Amino acid sequence: MKELLIVKAGSQYLRFLPEGYQICSFDKASVFPLDQVAQVREQIRRAVGGGAADIELRKLTIVEEPYTEAI
Repeated sequence: MKELLIVKAGSQYLRFLPEGYQICSFDKASVFPLDQVAQVREQIRRAVGGGAADIELRKLTIVEEPYTEAI
């Protein structure tokens, strides 16, 4: 099981870029290891200062398992 941080903005997500951020879909969102929470909170503060609204820090849990296709 993997746990990562992801930033949600309403029904969309944030992708952090060197020049700021962009609102995007789940598959384009930035994800971070849990030990980078301080850096993520700082990026959230900057995004909110830049006009982002309805921001929520979320924990993304990923479970890896074998894939089997029904025949």
